[in-house]
Amino acid sequence: GMRGRANALYSYEPGYRGYGPVLANEWDTQTRTERYTLGATVNYQPFSWFTNRLIIGLDNANREVTDFTNPEGRYSAVSGGARGRGYIDITTPTSHIWTVDYSGTVSNDFTEDVTSAFSAGVQLTRTTYESFGAAGDGLVSGSLNLVGSAATTFGDQDFQEQTALGFYVQEQVGWKNRLFGTAAVRVDDNSAFGRDFSLVVYPKAQVSYVISEEDFFDYGFIDELKLRGAWGQAGNPPQPFVADRTYGPAQAVDNGGVVTILRPASYGNPDLKAETGSEIELGFDASLFEGRMGVEFTYYNQKTKDALISVPAPPSTGFGGSYFTNVGEISNTGIELLLTGQPIYQRNFQWDATIALSTNANELVSWGDAPLETISFGSFSQVQKHVPGYPLGGFWSHDVVRDADGNPVLTNGSVTLEGEADCGTASDCIGGKRYLGPSLPTREIGLTNVFTLFNNFRVFTNLDYKGGNYQWCAICSIRSRFDRNTLVNNDPNTTPEELALIRSQQTLRWLKEADFIKLREVSLSYTLPGNLTGRVGINSATVTLSGRNLWMWTKYKFDEQDGLGSPDPEVNFSSNSAFGRTDYASIPMLRQFAVGMRLSF
Repeated sequence: GMRGRANALYSYEPGYRGYGPVLANEWDTQTRTERYTLGATVNYQPFSWFTNRLIIGLDNANREVTDFTNPEGRYSAVSGGARGRGYIDITTPTSHIWTVDYSGTVSNDFTEDVTSAFSAGVQLTRTTYESFGAAGDGLVSGSLNLVGSAATTFGDQDFQEQTALGFYVQEQVGWKNRLFGTAAVRVDDNSAFGRDFSLVVYPKAQVSYVISEEDFFDYGFIDELKLRGAWGQAGNPPQPFVADRTYGPAQAVDNGGVVTILRPASYGNPDLKAETGSEIELGFDASLFEGRMGVEFTYYNQKTKDALISVPAPPSTGFGGSYFTNVGEISNTGIELLLTGQPIYQRNFQWDATIALSTNANELVSWGDAPLETISFGSFSQVQKHVPGYPLGGFWSHDVVRDADGNPVLTNGSVTLEGEADCGTASDCIGGKRYLGPSLPTREIGLTNVFTLFNNFRVFTNLDYKGGNYQWCAICSIRSRFDRNTLVNNDPNTTPEELALIRSQQTLRWLKEADFIKLREVSLSYTLPGNLTGRVGINSATVTLSGRNLWMWTKYKFDEQDGLGSPDPEVNFSSNSAFGRTDYASIPMLRQFAVGMRLSF
């Protein structure tokens, strides 16, 4: 937008809405992270036909998050409230993830042609998260920024715990080392399930046929061809505590005194269970031209039932907000194609290339027995909907009434948003809002190249494309409607119709295609000669210079003004949203450069 002077002597810097760079830099927020992972694997084979494997792991992360506002800075002078008096907040979140994975396999050759492998195992994952926080406002001096020195102090504690336990049995039978069949059953339990739901069972079956092993298969350029098909079920458990009905503390006045009371917090769902997906996969794997080229192709068709969907809590219960429930059926279909090859393989130069392509068509098939028609949501405007027959979280645009030439119709200097009557007989129009497209990419392509020179110098590149979806530029709408600091708002040549349009609550103009191509990474690596590293007891040493997010092309642009929205269509205002896609005051992916060294002893 329009920028002002970076160090202007004003309460707020001209050209900035709210805090500009000077004020923002006085907000001191730091995060210190300490993380370590431990793992151990034990393999035990008491007999030639019986193997055992045990894997134990721990992932521990400790953080210290500090948020400080100096009472003597300009920021405090203009912010008011707690921060205006000087503010300090220290939070220490800690997370632990313990994993235990055991599997045992009994192998047996029934005949020379028929083999069997029976496996059983158990997997346990326990996750804990605990956070302690202390905050205070009313600091005397910026150099005395301890919580205990604040005039008013606060304390907070958060705790989450989730345990997942699963058992499985599996039988695999092979015939002449070319035909293989597998059948398995898995039973899972999770502490996040509702109290009225206990276990979930997931069966699966698959078959593969190495047809190239047959005598009749004689194609010189095909080294190996395997046909495969599979059917199976898998689940996605809910997040911790979403199944629980909870109450929170509040304060009220009783007989002239302040008392602590309980008030409704989360509606919960005691019947909540995992959403279950049933998937069919068909495909093949091929090796061609003496291993110089590989092809992997998969078609998948997945049906998810008892989907975890957030719906509004019934107002009659006294609970606000929303809660998760298992409703309806979701469909996902698509293909996955992986091509690998070595276009050039010489003594001093090798070129390895990989192309990965995938597509996905998502659809909310039905709500099942749930008394729902549509669910609308979105940040700053309800631009997204869950509607049967359309993708989950699809974008539905809202336009203004236009004349036969497509120009906005002005009435008393204002435009009118389209309503239900303007839908006519269109099936993709609800309440004047028309379906525009999905919020998630429907196609993806990745291209990776590795060039090796003289066996020591390596160049790696990764190019990524995603498309078929849209992005909601909420900041474009806010700047046009409220801030009015866009070029169109301040251009004297803007027509009254155009001005009324961008200042209205229409959303069509701010929903754009989000296709992009990104040069995700380029790295240069050099492996030092072994005769040099060996002199100091090092087996190998590699130095790497890498860069990320070096270049991008995108359809996500606005013709009337450069920089009106984010330059990166992958930004999202709410990082923990399952379907929401919003461009609003979000930092795009940063360009990064790194230098590293890897030593092997």
